[in-house]
Amino acid sequence: MDLDGLIRDLSAPDEETWRPAWNAFKELGGAGVDALVAELVDEESPLDWARAGTLLRQLGDPAFCAVRDAVAADLPDEPARRARWTFGGFFGEHWDRLMESLEHPSPDVRASAALCLQRMGEEALPASDALIRLLGDPDANVRQRAAWALQEIGPGVLDALRKVRRSGPAAYRPAAFRTMVNIGGPDVLSPEDQELWRRYLGAKAAADRPQSIWENSCFAVPGGEQEDILKTLEFSDPGPMYFDLGLAVASGSWWTAPPVEHPDRAEAFITPELDGWTLIVSGWCYPAWDEKWYARTRDALRRLSTRFGVAWGFAGRGYGGTAAWACAKNGELIWEREVTDDDEWGEDDPTEGIDTDEPLGIDPTALTEDTPMHGTGLRALTPYGRDGSTQ
Repeated sequence: MDLDGLIRDLSAPDEETWRPAWNAFKELGGAGVDALVAELVDEESPLDWARAGTLLRQLGDPAFCAVRDAVAADLPDEPARRARWTFGGFFGEHWDRLMESLEHPSPDVRASAALCLQRMGEEALPASDALIRLLGDPDANVRQRAAWALQEIGPGVLDALRKVRRSGPAAYRPAAFRTMVNIGGPDVLSPEDQELWRRYLGAKAAADRPQSIWENSCFAVPGGEQEDILKTLEFSDPGPMYFDLGLAVASGSWWTAPPVEHPDRAEAFITPELDGWTLIVSGWCYPAWDEKWYARTRDALRRLSTRFGVAWGFAGRGYGGTAAWACAKNGELIWEREVTDDDEWGEDDPTEGIDTDEPLGIDPTALTEDTPMHGTGLRALTPYGRDGSTQ
């Protein structure tokens, strides 16, 4: 078999040429693996490395072992990245090999095997004990990958993690604690660990500093009356929260309550007083391209402005390139504006060109560690977070 000729055809841009070579390599099976791996890690090869890697994933255990050897080898950065990418696409059909790889001498192999299991989600539940052992791995990347894999497996690993918290090994306990909270929030912890969680949040909040807010939606009101905010918006179950985790909770990318259909609407982060203003950060504060939800947002701004005199609403200038700003005063919505990348922005003031004398209160995107801050942040459940309704 002319492997050089097959590689040349496989490198062709037109499918009429490369597809027969692809099929020929599949018929060759293990006999073509070494040639493909050589092309995968050769930065001068005319063969697209992703094509080579994708084909290797289809060639069975011989390809798995050869790619694993490449991951374990001392390769330059780019070839090593290609090898890890390819390895990360081997799944349950290589189960025994994956389990072996969790104990491989190379930390890169152990981390890559954990990534494969992470991508399998609940199907990787039988690997839970092996992944839990990696929570004590000497390599930090392996420990993190194992934790992420356990999180993707989900609630099925909680009993095993609770056992670690009760009985050890001691080196695994901190990672087991964090992994449990990341799976199901504090409610899945034992009473003793829930108390530990409260103390941890309190300590973090005490040393907190502000961060800029770009992706999250929020309201802002003058002063620092968090209790009045909770009552006005009918939020409940407040607890101490610090900025970094508070923003993750507000975006729905991390939760302290049982997940719901729209996790970004379930919880809110109420900031400390920031330069004379308090921000309520949550997807609950945004129209979410839903007119019914937008009506609720407007109503919340009116209620806040009735209590605090003025209330601002912001939707971050995120990856979609759209921002929304609104202002309510003494119970009335006095203006609102949605801006996309194609619209004109003022140099500094997003209210430029709007017929209002109300000055911009505080720009969430301009917050820094030096922004004056007083008090402690709170996490709270929104009405939606309590009952999953669209109120």
